[in-house]
Amino acid sequence: MLERIAIVLLIVNICIFGFIKLLNKGAAPMNARGRVNTPASVPYDVHDFCAYHSHIVLRPFEEGGARFIFDCDLPNCDEPIDMIMLAKSGVYVFEHVKAEGWISGIESNETWNERIQFGYGRAPHEEKFDNPVTIVEDKVQRLRAFLDNEGIIVRSVVVFPDFCVLNNIKVFNPNVRVVVLNQLLPTVVKMNNRMGTVLTQRDINELYDYLIQFEIVPEEDEFT
Repeated sequence: MLERIAIVLLIVNICIFGFIKLLNKGAAPMNARGRVNTPASVPYDVHDFCAYHSHIVLRPFEEGGARFIFDCDLPNCDEPIDMIMLAKSGVYVFEHVKAEGWISGIESNETWNERIQFGYGRAPHEEKFDNPVTIVEDKVQRLRAFLDNEGIIVRSVVVFPDFCVLNNIKVFNPNVRVVVLNQLLPTVVKMNNRMGTVLTQRDINELYDYLIQFEIVPEEDEFT
């Protein structure tokens, strides 16, 4: 009798597991390698990927006195700076790229390439986008000129969503990093540790007070 009950329970469990797996298969997004991403690991899509996600990842720096500025629209910049982190190791400028698939590009090229493979036997979809390293370095140069302080060290990080694969990236500038989101924290930690302390907390607060006036504040109706 117990054996029959055990067999019935086993069959029921198998059926429930198979049903749940079938539901997940239909709902879960696929990453560039064709594997299923769980909502816990990728809680966004390419359309809403922005500085918000990087700020969440880099919040541990706030415990050390770092401060963040978003959408900083400097008078001498053509486009706002996505995110600036002011830390004791210097100033960091972040550029967020809304792309997906396999990413390839060289620092000196005008455009980079994204390739999305939809399935075996099907031709991949390819698109070109503006070189993000050129874009972020232009913003860095304008920020340096605006601050007019040669002693301030400014570095830049280009951030792609987690579901991108950085397939063939060649960047030679030692002050620039290109990463996907889940590489961001260890990358910035390494950059931070390498530089040590170059700004005091007072320096950070003064820079913040100076730059925060250029932060674009969203309209109230954008949240309703």
